[in-house]
Amino acid sequence: MKKIISLLIMMLSLNSYAQENSHLGHIPLKDLNQNQITLDKYQGKKIYIKAWASWCSICLAGLAEIEEISQKANNDIEIITIVSPGHKGEKTTNQFIEWYKGIESDYPNITVLLDEQGDFIKQTEIRGYPHNLLLDSSLNLKKSIPGHLNSEQILHSITN
Repeated sequence: MKKIISLLIMMLSLNSYAQENSHLGHIPLKDLNQNQITLDKYQGKKIYIKAWASWCSICLAGLAEIEEISQKANNDIEIITIVSPGHKGEKTTNQFIEWYKGIESDYPNITVLLDEQGDFIKQTEIRGYPHNLLLDSSLNLKKSIPGHLNSEQILHSITN
């Protein structure tokens, strides 16, 4: 019953957190090899993004769920995580990459992108971690959900 009530509350409040028509495809990001990338690469797919930090124990506990969902995702959905080095208490880029190399083998299917300038967290108004975002296939922000979502809640939010 708790799950159902939590899901109903979440669904009723989802769009109140989304900025209408917030196109996020142009924001400069990097992959873990320091290659420049933008979300434009994923144009045409629905995107689930988890914003997280290495110091956030709730975020770290949820990586296994993100790994599981990434393994099951079909071709028209992209699962991405974004970390903002040097912002909101996160390690520097080099420190984060070195740290993540130590756990990367546990999460081979997770895409981690770096928001070094903090533009992504500013534009999406992320105030705390973990934070969940859903983008439509045109890379517009559709839902912004603060807090931890379990696998069931993530899959539900992606499909609705």
